[in-house]
Amino acid sequence: MAYNDIFRLRVYMRLHGSQMVNVMHFVEDLAAVGGGASGLATDFVTNMRPTLIARATTEMAFDFVEVQSIVPFSGAAVTANFPGGTVGTALNASSSATLAEVISIYSSRAGRRGRGRIYLPGAPSRPGVDVTAGIWLPVQTTRTTAFATALATRYVGIAGTVAYCLGVWSRVLAGPFPPWPTSAFVRATALTVRTTVRTQRRRQVGVGR
Repeated sequence: MAYNDIFRLRVYMRLHGSQMVNVMHFVEDLAAVGGGASGLATDFVTNMRPTLIARATTEMAFDFVEVQSIVPFSGAAVTANFPGGTVGTALNASSSATLAEVISIYSSRAGRRGRGRIYLPGAPSRPGVDVTAGIWLPVQTTRTTAFATALATRYVGIAGTVAYCLGVWSRVLAGPFPPWPTSAFVRATALTVRTTVRTQRRRQVGVGR
């Protein structure tokens, strides 16, 4: 573990019998405080769990977080489990695992290589209550904004002021195979919660089976 090590973090969840995965990237800014991949996995579960589960339907189960060092590339991953039986706490059901709320990640890098997105599944989608005419209603976006705020408070800041910093990883700049360059990563500067209902086809029932 060292300053400027870059990690890929995956959050593993289950909804409607299918596994859901969200991927984020972080850089270690304060190695003495952070503790490498294991430290990040534990830190994320401990600090993001309250707002992460608050925006999700009770049908969504949260299993574990997996973190892998990608610069330098280790090939190994460590995990931190959510407490057994962790599920979402928002009322109402999710009509489809393909429906997603989006958090946009901005950085100082211009263009698409400097922007990222988190497609969050499991939002309650009761018509007229949580969503209407393709738009997430305030009752739901408020929950997800709380998660985005917690994420920004914990992991978005001036280099050297947070143990781990959220960022954007460019696969175009990185190339297909390790060793990958540090320059493929750029630190996040801001997060925005979108209100438009988005979809991810690979989360539909039967895909990948």
